[in-house]
Amino acid sequence: MKIKSIYDRLLPDVKASLQQNARRYSTAKKLKYRLMSHIIWSDLTVENVRHLYTYSNIGANLVKDFNSVAYGDNIITD
Repeated sequence: MKIKSIYDRLLPDVKASLQQNARRYSTAKKLKYRLMSHIIWSDLTVENVRHLYTYSNIGANLVKDFNSVAYGDNIITD
């Protein structure tokens, strides 16, 4: 069984938004590569999570509770 990166486990719409913004913004592109190189959510910095929410166009409706931000429960699959 192959271990998937955080990037691989992103929900399809989140990944699509990030890909689109990675073409336009260097910060989003760097974030994409960071997500591809990590498998554990806790390896991300607060800035990485903030950029992910920004460049994935995640609205307040997807930020349901603390777990949404702390563990990415709302945007990654297992």
